[in-house]
Formats: sequence, structure tokens, C-alpha cells
Amino acid sequence: MTEPTIDPLMRWSEQHALLMCLGIGGAWLEHSPLLLAAMAAASFSALLVRNRSRYTPRGAFGLANSLTLMRVILTLALLLVPTQPEWQTVAVLLLVGADGLDGWAARRFGTASNFGQLFDHESDALLLLTVCLLLLASGRVGSWILLPGALRYGFVLFSRTAQPPQRTVPGNRFTRLIGVTTPLGLAACWLPAIPPALVTTLAAGLSLALGGSFLFSTWQLYRPESIT
Repeated sequence: MTEPTIDPLMRWSEQHALLMCLGIGGAWLEHSPLLLAAMAAASFSALLVRNRSRYTPRGAFGLANSLTLMRVILTLALLLVPTQPEWQTVAVLLLVGADGLDGWAARRFGTASNFGQLFDHESDALLLLTVCLLLLASGRVGSWILLPGALRYGFVLFSRTAQPPQRTVPGNRFTRLIGVTTPLGLAACWLPAIPPALVTTLAAGLSLALGGSFLFSTWQLYRPESIT
């Protein structure tokens, strides 16, 4: 019996998720993001090299993917270059704000693709993880803050292991709203002006909301008619 063909993008996503989970564990044990950043950079480089013909319908890299790549590079720089909490929050605000530019460019110039969609989703996941790591490094919350940063990767690995009827789910307003507000809210938590007690409450609330969005997405994997 012939094994079903696995889409190269999906295969990379699963490999990337496993690699990032290992990187999160390493960052927690070593109290340093260097290994995780190196693993992320290597994994994204592999994505770009392996899928050269999949960038856009015409094959060119395109403006949208260039904007996403810039966000990945700046996110890694945010993770590795020490700076003041206020500037970190501004950087996250700009990166989240720039998230809509690549989608707009893809639609405007007709370069939307499965590659671009995956690239965008994974850049968002890397930004959220970076915010969680920086918040942990600030000492304002405990190691549990890494859990929301790992949810995307756990979801991908669950989908790979459980083999639900659907492997992906469409976006919806609820998950998109949570995806935007979570990194912004967590980034505000490392500002000195935010009282420690409020930091814990805000970070926990955002983490629970994000967890709820992933539970909703997991439910959709088993629901034939997904909600859009």
C-alpha cells in the first residue's frame, strides 16, 4: 500500500515545531535564547531553500514574503539584542502592526500562496515566543510564561500525531483577535510602570485566552464544517 504523500510545507512545519520545542527547553535550561535563535534561523533558512519554487504563483519571492522575512529577522534581533523595556514594547508594537502589510501586499500584487501563509503564521509564532522569553528574562513572571509561546508548536505536533480528519483549520475573527492582542498585552507586562500583581493577572489572562483559541482550533480539526 502506497504511503500518502506529505506536503513539503507541512513536513517542514512539523519539523520546525519539534525543533522549536527543543529550543524552548534549551532556553529554559540554559537561561539563554542563543541556541533557540540559532535553531530558528537555521529552520527558517531551510524553509526558504527547500521551497524556492513555491514562494508565489509565479515563483518569485515577492514583496509580501520579503516583508515577512524582515519581520523574522527583526524578531530574532529583538530576542538577541538587549534594550530597554520601553523600546522592546515599541518594537513589538511595530512588528505586530507590520503583520498586516505582508497580507495586503500578497493580495494587492496577486502573490498569495500556501508558502506565504505558512511563512506568515510561523513568523507570528516566533514573535509571540520571543515576547514570552523576554518576559521570562525580565523576572516578572515564572517559567510558565513559556507555555503560551509553545502552543503553536504543540498544536502542530498534536495534529501530526493524532491525525484528525482535518490537518489545518481556517482563521476566524476570534483567533485573529487573540493572535494580535496576546503579544501586545504580554509586551506591556515588562514595563516598569505595570505593578507586579497586575503583570501576573494580565499575563495569565492572556495565556488562558490564547489557550482557549487553540482549544477552539483543535475542536475545528474534528468538525467537518469548519467555522470561518
